[in-house]
Amino acid sequence: MKFTEVLYKQHIGRQIKKLWYVKRERKVFDTKIDKHLSNIGISVKDPIEVINPKQERPRLKLEFLKPRQIVFDETHPDWKAKACLVFKDNNVLQEGFCQAQILTNTVCLPNSSSSYIQDIFPDLPEHVDNIVKKIIYTSNIFDAYQKKLPKKKDPERPAWVFTRDYGITNNRKMLNLSKKLLQLCESLSGPEIAQKRCILYDGITKLNLDKASDLIQFTLRSDVMVMSANPLKPIENFNSNVEIDLPNIQPLHYTIGIDKTNFYRTEDMYRNILITAITSTTPWINAHTIFVHYDPSEVRNLTKLPVTQSQIFSRTLMKTYTIAASCARQKFGSSVKKLPEPVTVQCIQSDGKNYHFFIFQLNSLDANDVSMKNFWCPLSPLTLYEKAEYDNGRPVVEGYNPEVFRRILALYRNGI
Repeated sequence: MKFTEVLYKQHIGRQIKKLWYVKRERKVFDTKIDKHLSNIGISVKDPIEVINPKQERPRLKLEFLKPRQIVFDETHPDWKAKACLVFKDNNVLQEGFCQAQILTNTVCLPNSSSSYIQDIFPDLPEHVDNIVKKIIYTSNIFDAYQKKLPKKKDPERPAWVFTRDYGITNNRKMLNLSKKLLQLCESLSGPEIAQKRCILYDGITKLNLDKASDLIQFTLRSDVMVMSANPLKPIENFNSNVEIDLPNIQPLHYTIGIDKTNFYRTEDMYRNILITAITSTTPWINAHTIFVHYDPSEVRNLTKLPVTQSQIFSRTLMKTYTIAASCARQKFGSSVKKLPEPVTVQCIQSDGKNYHFFIFQLNSLDANDVSMKNFWCPLSPLTLYEKAEYDNGRPVVEGYNPEVFRRILALYRNGI
C-alpha cells in the first residue's frame, strides 16, 4: 500500500470576509492624482458615467391627474348672477300645505272619488288577501337585509344612548311593498292593461319655475312611477270657474324656508336612473300614478322641530306638481304656459303603514296667472296594518285592512 502525500487545504472565504471586516473602516487617502492630471490637460471622469451615461428625458407635467379644488365663486361655470331658490327631496315647506298651494297655484277640491274612479273597491277573491299578507310578511319581517338603523332618541331622556339596532330600513320596506303590490296589480289586471303600463323606479325630475320675480327650481325623486300609454281623464273641466281662493299666509312670503343659491343649471330633467331619458317618442309618455315614500329619518325640518302632517302633504304636492309639469312640457313643448288639455296624475303617499291617496290635475304652467288654478283632490286615508313585527320570536301581522290594496288596484286600473 502506497502512502500519498497529505494535502492541507484551507477555505479562504471565511478569512477574506474577516479581512474585509477588520479593514472596513480604513480611510482612503487622497493621492491628488486628479489634480495633477487636470494640470496637464487630462480630464478625469467617473467610470460609471462612461459605462452608463445619464440620459436626460423631458419631464412630463402630470397636473391634469391631480384633483383640482373647486372654488365656488364667480369663476365657477355654474355661477349665475341671479339667485335661484332650490327645493330638494329632503326639504319641507315651513308653512306646510298652504305654502305649497301658493307656489303651485293649486286649490283643494272636495272628495270626488266616487265620480272619478269607477269601482274604487273592486270585489276580489279571498286568496288575494292572503297574498297581500304574505307580501307584508316578506317586506317587513322575512327580508334578510340587515343594516344599521337610525339612532333612537327618548325626548324624556335626551342624554340616554340606546344600543344600535340592525334590521330592515324604512326605505327598503316601503320599496318592497310598492314593488310587490304593483306586481300583484299587473297579475290581476291581465295583459290588456299591463301592456299599457310601464313602471319606473327612482326617477329624478328637475323643473324650473318663474313665479313673480323669483326663479324656483324643484329637484325631486319619484320613488315608484307608473307610466301609461293613455292619459287620465280630468277631475273637473279646466275651463270651469271654481270659486275657491288660494290661502293667504301674509305677512310671510311664499318662498320662506327655501334654500337660495347662485350655483345652478337651468335645464329641465325628466329621466329615470335605469333608462336614458323620457322623451316625446316614448310609448308610455303619460304619468299615471306615483308613489311618494316618506321616511322621517331623511326628511327633516330646518327648525329641527318634528315634521307636521301639513308639511308632509306639501312635499307630496310639490312632487306631484313637478311630475305633472314635466310630463306636460314633454308632450306640449318646453315653453308652453296654457295647456291644450289638462294633465292628471294620481299620487299614493305612504310610510309603509299609512296610505294617503290624492289626485292632481294640472291646468296651467303659468304660475303668475291666478285665474287659472290647478286642482288637488284628496281621498280618505287608510291604514294597511296595525302591527307587523316579531312578537316574542314569532312573526305577527295584526290589523290588516283589505281596502288598501283594493284602492291601489282601482287606481292602477283607472284610465283604461
